[in-house]
Amino acid sequence: MIDPLTAFATAQVAIKGVQAAIKMGKDLHAISGDLAKFFECKDVVAKAAVNPKKSTFGRSDTAQAFETVMHAKQLQDAENELKEYLIMSGNSDVWQAIMLERNNIVSRRKAEEKQQELFRAKRKQEIGEVVNMLLIAALVALVITLVAWGTMQYINFMGR
Repeated sequence: MIDPLTAFATAQVAIKGVQAAIKMGKDLHAISGDLAKFFECKDVVAKAAVNPKKSTFGRSDTAQAFETVMHAKQLQDAENELKEYLIMSGNSDVWQAIMLERNNIVSRRKAEEKQQELFRAKRKQEIGEVVNMLLIAALVALVITLVAWGTMQYINFMGR
């Protein structure tokens, strides 16, 4: 996976490409690749802002958080500009379709993640139950063995 700093730089390059294409009068199809790249990188930066990793050597947590949040804000501002461009160019239906599909994808992914988490929790519980049963069976076998051994010792002792 691409790191947030590289993603931010790539998103900036993509948005500049989109802006240049718009100024040259290119249509939506001509900028679709740059748009896809921009949104991909924006999502990486947004996820990093929500789930920051350990601080890099020599940088404070606050400085790292500030940088990540500012990058996310810059990319959100760029997305808002793209939205305005699409609406002003008569492509508001495209923007709405993009946002609707994005929301659908996020909803499906979250549902799948929740399902996987439930599956993992159930599997962990099942494994725990099997381990407990094996331990109980081993304990019962040990007790039976000790009782049998004790009985044999008692019989041998009484038989002398």
